[in-house]
Amino acid sequence: MRPSLRWLSASLLPMLAMTWAAAQNATQEVAKQKDAAVANMKKAGFARTTIISSKNFLITTTVSEEKAKALGTALDRVAPIARKVLKFDDKDEPWKGPLAIYYLPEGSDFKTFIRTVVVSQPQGAHFSLRSEEPFIVDPAEGPANATEAEQLTHAAGIVAEAYLRARAGSAELPEWLTGGFGRVTALRAEGLAARRYTAYRSAARALANKGGKPTELWSESPPVGADVLANSLVEYLAYGPGAANFGKLIGGLRPDENGNQPGVQAAFEAAGWKDLAMLEAAWRKWAASAR
Repeated sequence: MRPSLRWLSASLLPMLAMTWAAAQNATQEVAKQKDAAVANMKKAGFARTTIISSKNFLITTTVSEEKAKALGTALDRVAPIARKVLKFDDKDEPWKGPLAIYYLPEGSDFKTFIRTVVVSQPQGAHFSLRSEEPFIVDPAEGPANATEAEQLTHAAGIVAEAYLRARAGSAELPEWLTGGFGRVTALRAEGLAARRYTAYRSAARALANKGGKPTELWSESPPVGADVLANSLVEYLAYGPGAANFGKLIGGLRPDENGNQPGVQAAFEAAGWKDLAMLEAAWRKWAASAR
């Protein structure tokens, strides 16, 4: 027996109303962020401003619209990968509304923005993820003489890092963890057969074969090839054999009920790695055999 039109109307109308309301709310959030972006760029006194919406972000920059769109494409590639590995479901948003990305390749522009808009001292990428109008200020720092593609990968890494910071909440994450997660996620977003990803895996394999010790990442003096080592250890923990317990590692870095910040050793114990020597051996075997 076919359902009556009256029944269909009664059941579908509330759903359609909710969908329409959600769409209206999303539109209003984007408009609010755009207004804030325009005001912030004006406050910084920039003569040239480009603002575009990508699938996941509001790109606000001083570069051309063409380059802004290329940046949006690179950032959109990394978003689903970071969300999946950090277990953000469709209803679990890492921040309120769209995330604005202020991409400022000129060092003087970045410093001006941080000092006049953020009202702080410039110290690398700035994250404001819990505000009513969440944003990142990206200084577009990268390797010396970096190509445009490498700059985009670097920017994608900062966005991937933002997802990790959002998932971690109150945890104070070490730089090797945030930086390693951001960089390796951006590399994976390019494709596991991409030139930069395979070059990184080759470098990590060489470090593993030479007896690399990732536990030196949190020592006073960083080891040789620290970035590659951090990338590979975090890839092992987040995307490799340690993936099942990566969330426990992040949770293990959150302060206890008294506000005490746990150390790295305690966080690894919370993730099931009570013996860091065994972790190093397991990582070394995995990294050395990767192709």
